[in-house]
Amino acid sequence: MLFIFDMGNVILENVDVIPKIASIFNLPFQEVARFCDRELYPLMKGTVTVDRFWQVFSRRFKVKVEQDYLVTCFEPRLDERMVSLIRDFRRNNHRVVCGTNTLDSHYRFLIKRGDFNIFDAVYASHLMGCAKPDPDFFRRILSVEGDPSEKAVFVDDLLENVQAASSLGIMAFHFQGYAKLMDDFSREGIIKGRAVCPE
Repeated sequence: MLFIFDMGNVILENVDVIPKIASIFNLPFQEVARFCDRELYPLMKGTVTVDRFWQVFSRRFKVKVEQDYLVTCFEPRLDERMVSLIRDFRRNNHRVVCGTNTLDSHYRFLIKRGDFNIFDAVYASHLMGCAKPDPDFFRRILSVEGDPSEKAVFVDDLLENVQAASSLGIMAFHFQGYAKLMDDFSREGIIKGRAVCPE
């Protein structure tokens, strides 16, 4: 079985940098959030640079940007329960990869800290040139991994990404916390009790 896990808000907690950026510049959170909803997606696809993002931000909000706050405000924490789950899957001969919409600066931060080491492989949107919920994101992972969709399991905190994966025949789960995921996995026979079923 191939397991594909999202990173932010699934394996990592405290990943949202937008409130901190809004606070630094004393800007309304909702305005910064709307801007980021629109402008971060090209950054996650690798089609614009971080410098370009901040140039647009500076013009939009009429502020001076002196550093990459996307990374200096980034203070994620690993959910050790999820880390343990992934290690259990791998010990039981399952292939476990990360499929993440991310930015270059966040990716390099997590590489340096070793957070991706729990996975067999990492598929990062900015390196792939496409991002969830684009179905091609999932197709490329399945192609590289050599697995059909019916042998893949995907977990993500965003419903639109879950729906995109599900449309391809992937068994997809909407992550709403560790306990709920364990219940979902148990219901589908992926785990029994809290024990991972072997491949």
